[in-house]
Amino acid sequence: MIHTLTGGLVCGAALGALSGWASRLALKKVLRSADSVFYSVFVAGFFCRLALLAAAVCLLRHEKYTIIIAFAVTFVLLQMFFEAFPLKHGPETNT
Repeated sequence: MIHTLTGGLVCGAALGALSGWASRLALKKVLRSADSVFYSVFVAGFFCRLALLAAAVCLLRHEKYTIIIAFAVTFVLLQMFFEAFPLKHGPETNT
């Protein structure tokens, strides 16, 4: 599947960016909703991202450990960048 360290980095970054972007869109959509709705979307997104990471690592189980670690690290970091940082200031309010 992915046979080089560079391939692991690129694929992890691409999948992490896609996952983080989708999660950010879902959270942005429910940002002004009730707390129960927001937290349920947050928890569901967390488990979806965790399942995606587990599935990707299972597919890479026959590769070298350095490739799997590089994939997982870039996957998590790009997810965090796309999801967490743009939402840290919260919604804009007109007062």
